[in-house]
Amino acid sequence: MKNGALVRLMDVHKVYRTGEMEVPAVRGVSLEIQRGEFMALMGASGSGKSTLMNILGCLDRPTSGHYLLDEADVSGLDRDQ
Repeated sequence: MKNGALVRLMDVHKVYRTGEMEVPAVRGVSLEIQRGEFMALMGASGSGKSTLMNILGCLDRPTSGHYLLDEADVSGLDRDQ
């Protein structure tokens, strides 16, 4: 069993682009969640909670930054991986 953080986000950003318009949904999030820890994600409507959860669940990829899941960098994986 690995001893590092189960989840590690490092300066994660997510920007949605529509034509020339850019909408930042997640801005520079860095966090670690250790095995066995519980975490609550709270914030105002439109603050990026669902987008961050989609990234954590590997349903979406960050625009920039790194996401390590059990010490494997999953931020650059394509949809088939």
